[in-house]
Amino acid sequence: MMRRAAFRLAGIAAGLALCLALVAVGALQAAEGPAGDSAADPTPVQAPAGAEKQVCQAFRVREQDQVWLVSTRHLDCCVGKYIPTYQIWLYEKGTWQPRTEADFFAADSADVVTPIYVHGNRITASEASSYGLSFYFELVGKFDDEPPVRFVIWSWPSDQIKGPLKDVRVKADRSDCESYFLGCFLARMQPDVRVGLLGYSFGARVLSGALHAVHGGAMFGYVVPGGEHPKIRAALWAAAEHNHWYQPGQFHGRAPAAEEAWFVTVNPCDPVLSRYRFVDECSNPVAVGFAGIYGRNLLDPAANAGIEEINVSNIVGGTHDWRAYLYSPWIQNRTREYVLWHELAVTKAAGGLGAGTAKRTQESAATR
Repeated sequence: MMRRAAFRLAGIAAGLALCLALVAVGALQAAEGPAGDSAADPTPVQAPAGAEKQVCQAFRVREQDQVWLVSTRHLDCCVGKYIPTYQIWLYEKGTWQPRTEADFFAADSADVVTPIYVHGNRITASEASSYGLSFYFELVGKFDDEPPVRFVIWSWPSDQIKGPLKDVRVKADRSDCESYFLGCFLARMQPDVRVGLLGYSFGARVLSGALHAVHGGAMFGYVVPGGEHPKIRAALWAAAEHNHWYQPGQFHGRAPAAEEAWFVTVNPCDPVLSRYRFVDECSNPVAVGFAGIYGRNLLDPAANAGIEEINVSNIVGGTHDWRAYLYSPWIQNRTREYVLWHELAVTKAAGGLGAGTAKRTQESAATR
């Protein structure tokens, strides 16, 4: 027994010695560098051409930017009976500071783009502000070379209520009221302001209804104040709205003419939008974000030329989650080009982005 134990100890000692030897050899090779390299060569390694630009990894609000929170959660749905008043905050030094409507509109500038993010359903007030900051950072804040922006988080009453079917129907009705409130807000901006709208799910429904209202369309028989409106581009992610509404004479029939360019994502694998027909028990509708815009050939040719619809099912997959869109590099980058008013490049996948959009993009760039 003692002899067997001695052999075992000897084997362990030999193994440890071999490991130490290998570690020593590895350390020596690391110090000397790869074979054939000169340790004294100070030439830095160059990044490959076209490498992705460096971004800030920690959350920040850049000094040149403003981040605003505009809330309509205190308003009921009495559209047209009064001029809506908004609760407004400005993000300063890590906290939300109350501001007035006059403060916000005094910051109108042709030199500063105003992106507006409209969230979807089942988002509380605290989540709207928190998630909105994530949208700001991913689209703007992490980059050093983006021009200054006035980023707006649009917070509307979408807290979850009891009963899933009741919840979506109530929020669908509210989102139509919200379109009027957002339309009134947009109409108060100076006409030389460049606005980039981004809406997710019911938020996309809100913004397209607002564009319909801004361009003179009625919402429940009421129209927003007339006059010139700001220059607008829009991005619609997983849009929860009827896909025939953009036709002339329909509920959002004037929306396509109200903006310079549209970016619309389509996902036929979306499990929530596949059941969108239950939102309206009378008309059995199909969602824009599920099947795309119906009858685009019937739209005004100039408006149709400004629409880019992209099937993102290979990116997003079978989910209805804003994170899948925001944290997709391709969707994020393409959206940024729209809402931050970059020059729009024609992509191979862009079914509707054509000469009309390219021409209007060049004209707007010439006037800036």
